[in-house]
Amino acid sequence: MPARALAARIVALVLALLPPGPALHAQGTPGAIESPAATKPPEAQAQRSEWFTVTGPEGVFTAELPAAPKYTASRVTTASGSLYMLHQYLLEQGDTAFIVQTATYPDDINVANPRVNLQGGLDTLAKSMEGEKWASIDWVRHQGLTASDAVGLRSGVAIRSFSVMKGRQVFTLIYAGTPGSAKSADVNRFIASLRVPQ
Repeated sequence: MPARALAARIVALVLALLPPGPALHAQGTPGAIESPAATKPPEAQAQRSEWFTVTGPEGVFTAELPAAPKYTASRVTTASGSLYMLHQYLLEQGDTAFIVQTATYPDDINVANPRVNLQGGLDTLAKSMEGEKWASIDWVRHQGLTASDAVGLRSGVAIRSFSVMKGRQVFTLIYAGTPGSAKSADVNRFIASLRVPQ
């Protein structure tokens, strides 16, 4: 699959993982940088085996990717009209893509039960997956935080979505690639690399 077509599918995946609500939408042109902080490139440095460590805005997370990603930020609106920023780091390599995203939900999003928030995103995204469901969803703890690790197929593309919540902050790592690759060594390394400061 051409990288551009894969990227378009990934953008749709990312938006589907945002909090559910009939008025929820991203503002502006997809891929446009819309906040002052977004003008800064992602902090990245070479790591072992040529992987890169990306540091999120204000150091809210670090994660490793096979190479330096492209950073974008978008304004997102909740159902009640509150705005917040979605920060995204996208790496496309041939027929694969790696994404890291983070957002801080505004006060009108109830985050009392992180599993409910994460399940809502997974349920929304499942509607576009083959068979309208994930092949598997594992509920795990990541650094003591509630996390979901879901694998499925969408239009013949293997998708793995790993999401973690810490208070109002949500972190999502998404991989897309050839069928059967969602739990490969590189993808497992990508998922395991997420670090959230305690």
